[in-house]
Amino acid sequence: MGAWGVGLYSSDMAADMRATIKSVLRLPFDENRVVQILRECESRTADDPNDEDHTTFWLVLADQFEKRGVAHAPARERAIAIIDRGDDLAMMERLGMKPADVRKRGAKLAELRARLAAAPQVSKPRSTIKAPQPLVLEVGVLYACPVQRSSCLTPYLRDNYYADTPWVPDGWRQFVILDQGRAFDYLAWHQPLVCKKPVKQKPRLFDAGDDLWWELDTPKTCPQRYYDCMRIEAIGRLPIDMEKARARFAKQSRPGIVYLGWSAHWGAINDITIADCMNPSSHDWHLRYEPKGLVPDEGPTMMRSLGELLT
Repeated sequence: MGAWGVGLYSSDMAADMRATIKSVLRLPFDENRVVQILRECESRTADDPNDEDHTTFWLVLADQFEKRGVAHAPARERAIAIIDRGDDLAMMERLGMKPADVRKRGAKLAELRARLAAAPQVSKPRSTIKAPQPLVLEVGVLYACPVQRSSCLTPYLRDNYYADTPWVPDGWRQFVILDQGRAFDYLAWHQPLVCKKPVKQKPRLFDAGDDLWWELDTPKTCPQRYYDCMRIEAIGRLPIDMEKARARFAKQSRPGIVYLGWSAHWGAINDITIADCMNPSSHDWHLRYEPKGLVPDEGPTMMRSLGELLT
C-alpha cells in the first residue's frame, strides 16, 4: 500500500479505526471487552506484527482511548512499547516513507507518548446504549422507498436540506430483508436483497417475480428515524422460502463474495445504513446497465427474479 503521510490518521485504516472505536465505545461493556471487540474486528492487523497496519492499530487505539478518557493499561503500554522500540517508524521506512517524513512522524509519536504516559489511570464515565436497538424491519417483507433519478432521500443531511432543495420523486427502489440480528446483543442490523432496477410505480407483491434483478447487499442499519426520513413503506410479506434463500446465497470459497449473514458486526458497528444501497453507485442500473443496453450477470449475489426464492 505504501506510506500515506506522517500523521497518525493519514491512512484509510487509521481513519476507519477512529470511527470504529467511537461506535464500539457506545456499547455498555468494560474496557477489556471493548478492546476484545476491536481486536476481533481487525484480528489479523491487531495480532500480526508483520502486518503493515499493526502498529497503526495499537497507536490509534491508545490515542483514541486517551482522547476519550478511557483507561486501559495494556493498550497504553503496548502503544508506548511500539514507540520506544521504533516499530512504527521501521514499518514506515519499509513502506517507502522518506527519511524527512519519518523524522516528522517520530516527533508526532513522541508527543503521543508523552500524552499516554500522563493519561489518568481510571476511565471517565461515558454515555452508552441502555437497551438493545429495535429491529425496525422484518424478514420476508417487501419494502420500497421513493427515489429521484434512482436516489433516495438522504437521512443524514441537515434537517432543512430538502426545504432548500425541493425533492420530487420519479420512481421507487425496493428491497426485502433476508436476515437480521443484533451485533453483540445490542446493535441492530438487517441484510437486504436489493432490487437493482428502479420502477416508476409503487411496487406490488404480485410483481415480485418480474425480471428486475436483485442483489444481496451487506448488512445495514435502519433506525426508525431513517425509515421515516427515507419514506420507506412496507408493501407486504412475500412467501419466501428461507431454506432456498440460504442455499442460493451460501458462503462462497472465493474471497470478497457477500453471503447471507456476512459481516453483520462490521455493518452494525460502523452504522452503515440502508440508505447506502438505495442510492446510485458505479454499478447502479441507470449508470452502468441502462445507458449501455446491458443486463447483469447472475452469480453468487445477483439474481434475475425473486421467483426462485418464493414458495
